[in-house]
Amino acid sequence: MNISGGIMIRIGIIGTGNRGIAGYGLYILKEKNDIAQIVAVSDPDKKRLKTAQLALKIPSNCAFTDTKKLLDMENLDAVIITSPDYTHKDIAVSAFKRNLDVLCEKPLALTVRDCDEILAAQKKSGRILCVGFVLRYNNFYRKMYEMINIEKKIGRVVMAGAMDSVSTGSQYFFHGWWRLRKNSGGLLVQKATHSVDILNWIVNSKPERVYGEGGLAVFGGKESNTKVCSKCSKKKNCLESIVNKKVSWDYGVANFTMEVEDKCVFAKEIDVYDHEILTIRYQNKARAFFVENQFTPDYKREFWFIGDKGRMYGIDPYIVSEKDRKKPYLEIVYRHTRKKEVIPVKLAPGGHGGGDPALIEDFLNCCISRKKPLADGEAGRESIAICAGGEKSIETGRIINIR
Repeated sequence: MNISGGIMIRIGIIGTGNRGIAGYGLYILKEKNDIAQIVAVSDPDKKRLKTAQLALKIPSNCAFTDTKKLLDMENLDAVIITSPDYTHKDIAVSAFKRNLDVLCEKPLALTVRDCDEILAAQKKSGRILCVGFVLRYNNFYRKMYEMINIEKKIGRVVMAGAMDSVSTGSQYFFHGWWRLRKNSGGLLVQKATHSVDILNWIVNSKPERVYGEGGLAVFGGKESNTKVCSKCSKKKNCLESIVNKKVSWDYGVANFTMEVEDKCVFAKEIDVYDHEILTIRYQNKARAFFVENQFTPDYKREFWFIGDKGRMYGIDPYIVSEKDRKKPYLEIVYRHTRKKEVIPVKLAPGGHGGGDPALIEDFLNCCISRKKPLADGEAGRESIAICAGGEKSIETGRIINIR
């Protein structure tokens, strides 16, 4: 780090999709430029790379299509990995071998074995590893954790549950690279890892085993793997067509927008599930369930925690538009008195209810203080233990013992 009138953390961003640019890069550029600087970006996609280079005000000679060239730069302190999920392990291990701090977007990796390889490399290097579990930094989930684990409002947690209702399944996951398990690990690994991490965090124990069921009910089918919405004769009437959804991001760069892929959601090759249900047992004997659905009309996360003194319910109605977003709240009902307590939660500004900027703050502070982040590598591993185990359980029909 360059210390001259303050600490300047020099960061490279690997992968220039929406998370890399809007989720992290622009916030550092605009709000944290007193202690950190984005000095380089890399992405094999030249259009995305150019967009990131202009949006983040990076010299063209520091924008690379080859990630290795970024990692080999002199005077680099840290990297933010927001490349496709299947690349995380190799990039993170390479970064630690170069003694760099790492913020890795979730999921940490696709398998527990790959997570363990990352953690071993981190331990050897002594560097910081933060995982992109932005929900831990959102006031809604922080309040939930505080009331259950610090104030002990519902006593000892015995049962827990979470439900992810994902109305945007056809806008993202089944049109793009996520639709293949070899790329994403399945949507339990790719998407559910957020809510499963919250279950792990608040239950405050490590998982022992998981059992899952699920399948493909709406997406996938018999269409050609090369079929795309933009050239389809049915695009005007198809309710799943990306052409009719117009999903793109504008980063204030002239003549550049970032668009999602437009592959047909009914293609033969799709092998990730569009609905899943898991049951989980923890070492402290708590039990939990998790449900995810990719074709619901709702977009929200719901949580239940039942203790020996009461139960808590929480709803985070995550709507893409902040203007239309309903306020999240927590509700506690006490077991013996049946008294109800409703706790409204005010979210902070920024993506994921303020989680995005708060995670960046934590990562940068840890780069300076050398303390462990709230969302560390172990949290990334334990979430994958459940999610990858759940995928395997659905595939095999067996209970998967995690430890």
